[in-house]
Amino acid sequence: MKALVVTPYYYPKIGGLENYARQLGIALRERKGWEIVIATSNHESRTNRVETVDGMKTYRLAPWFKISNTPVNPLWVFRLRTIIRREKPDLILAHSPVPTLADAAALAAGKTPLFLVYHAATLYKHDAPLFNIIVKLYNRYQTITFNRAVRILTASDYVKAQFNPRFQAKTQVLHNSVWEHEVVKSTQPKRVEFIFINSLDRTHAWKGLDLIIEAMDRYRQRYGSDFTLTVIGDGDYRQHYETVTRKLKLTGHIHFMGAVTGKPKDDLLSKATALITYPTAANDAFPTVLLEAWAKGAPPVIAAIGPTLSCINDRVDGYLVKPYAPDDLAAALNEVVHTPKARRQALVAAGQARIRQYYTWERQADILAKIVKEAL
Repeated sequence: MKALVVTPYYYPKIGGLENYARQLGIALRERKGWEIVIATSNHESRTNRVETVDGMKTYRLAPWFKISNTPVNPLWVFRLRTIIRREKPDLILAHSPVPTLADAAALAAGKTPLFLVYHAATLYKHDAPLFNIIVKLYNRYQTITFNRAVRILTASDYVKAQFNPRFQAKTQVLHNSVWEHEVVKSTQPKRVEFIFINSLDRTHAWKGLDLIIEAMDRYRQRYGSDFTLTVIGDGDYRQHYETVTRKLKLTGHIHFMGAVTGKPKDDLLSKATALITYPTAANDAFPTVLLEAWAKGAPPVIAAIGPTLSCINDRVDGYLVKPYAPDDLAAALNEVVHTPKARRQALVAAGQARIRQYYTWERQADILAKIVKEAL
């Protein structure tokens, strides 16, 4: 079986969708023996190039420009048609909802079956009225891509539940995941060390780092200064976050590490008292960092918004916190710190049990192979 994976961005660009597309492709190749070819935008320059990533042929297509986080090139339909004729895939596996490339794949597919992987619960953002008008218009156009897809795969049950009833019959869940071997036994650290992991691009400001920094200031004022927050990630808005940190005199407590991947990131997670993720929008289907935190032994603390309500069982495998409320987040972090270490480890163990049952790439490769066999 040969699949053309079409994704708006791809490794080494870091993000939840990028990680999902990469790891699922690796799992399909290594576990099922599929041949995988990647078509993605070139996030580094406005040129076309072909390279090999993880042993998989990767076409990086030149964008003309970018709108918000969306790369755009009206000629991608024709470029993808050329790639499809050259590679002759048995199916196209297109990742959305970042517009343009998945939609171009739907138009270029011809008789090649299209399977659409949809990652976001919603594209709407808090306090972004103009952006939300554009989203509303795009949602109407997106039904063309939905109609062309043989199957629609969603990264969580919550995302599937948001779909129009007319698409439910051909929609199945293919969970965001981690590798089974990544789940390790760990112990909670003695020091209070929080961690935040995400892109620091301005387009990802909805991930809530501004509110987290504000909550750190409240935490220091009310509960003491014996803590650190490690920020993993980089982007064009990093300077803003560092400026806010200096103004609040938190430079001794908040450390910006830049982009960290692989074992160094795993080591930082394994030393964390808790992972903090505090989105202000319901965009994430099932944040990858939650699974990574469980796998490495850090209980997650997350805003109770949209899909996160179904991702976390409150006080069973993590902590849900009222969104848009730095005071509440600070109080929740204080609760985590004063929760007995054995209890925090029990929360992690519950999360790891969920991973082994539902959220491994090995399992998703098996599920997708079965879905494709039944559909074709």
